[in-house]
Amino acid sequence: MGFLSKFADRKVSKTKKKKAALTVKETLERDIEKQRDLLAGKKVTSAKGNTIRSWFKKFDKETNGYEGEFVPFVGISALFGDDSFSYKKGEESSILDELVSDLGSGGLNDYIAVVEKKLAEASKKAKDKREQKKKDSK
Repeated sequence: MGFLSKFADRKVSKTKKKKAALTVKETLERDIEKQRDLLAGKKVTSAKGNTIRSWFKKFDKETNGYEGEFVPFVGISALFGDDSFSYKKGEESSILDELVSDLGSGGLNDYIAVVEKKLAEASKKAKDKREQKKKDSK
């Protein structure tokens, strides 16, 4: 009796299965739900355990009847680039509902494409930087 035949049923694989990365649309859907949880007063954390920021930024004081600005993010990129949208108190949930509606109907596809491009560029830049660092350390 050899080792393998005796202990084959105890083999443990050391390779980690990598989860498939979420698409930008899937990430946005997940993050919208996290924003809903924030609005409900729940503590929401990122994968690293850090508290996530709200997309609803309150102004120091009410301006023209608006309480703050809405800036949705996908990862590190703002969904609407440099644009933000003013909101009034109590509109937060309806804003998220409209965002989900547009997301489902394809109304945000152009914005998602821009974010996908930005995230791909940032990923490539980070990868190149890591490779350069490896070369420099040799």
